Amino acid sequence: MKSKKTLSKKLVQFAVILGVVTATWSCAGNGNSTDANNNNKDSTSVKDNTMNTPTNATEQNGRMTDTMKTNTGGDTKTNTGSDNKSNAGADAAFMMKAAEINMEEIKLGKLAQQKGTMAHVKELGKMMATEHTQAMEGLTALAKTKMTTIPATESEKAKNDYKMLSEESGKDFDKAYSDMMVKGHKEAIELFEKTAMDTKDAEIKSMATAMIPKLKTHLEHSEMCQKECKKM
Repeated sequence: MKSKKTLSKKLVQFAVILGVVTATWSCAGNGNSTDANNNNKDSTSVKDNTMNTPTNATEQNGRMTDTMKTNTGGDTKTNTGSDNKSNAGADAAFMMKAAEINMEEIKLGKLAQQKGTMAHVKELGKMMATEHTQAMEGLTALAKTKMTTIPATESEKAKNDYKMLSEESGKDFDKAYSDMMVKGHKEAIELFEKTAMDTKDAEIKSMATAMIPKLKTHLEHSEMCQKECKKM
């Protein structure tokens, strides 16, 4: 009987120990499962964050473009090519107009030396022919370096002016010529001053600037001649 009691007692103790061990294993298993779930959640969070991070090339380029637009006032286009063409066109037009002026002044100056009756009219004509010939030579050389073709003959306006003036004689010729020189040189000064201010070409600016004082001197002589003609 004592032996049976002892065996029963041992069986009870074993059952208790087995229950404790089983409970411990169960807790440990649940803990590992929880950790695994947490690890999975952490991994998912990392992936989500990675997807939300602007590291792809498209988004970076977009941000770079936005930055460029901000720094350039919202417009990344430039008009350099268009501006250069516009400047070159204006410079070419100026040289062509200057050539027409020179040719007209040369031809009318020679006519004044032939048909003028007053000494100061003949002297004005000589000044115009001489100095505008020099100006024409300098302009022709400059036009070649700029690959610009300037007119070889006078304009229609110049032809009409010459025809009208050649039909005059005596004092009428002197007055008409001096009036024409005053008007023409005022227009020429305005053209050369505008070009000297606007052009981006250093050589054209230098040529136009150097010519302005000469044109003003021509205007002064023309106005003096005009006053003398009015006295007659």
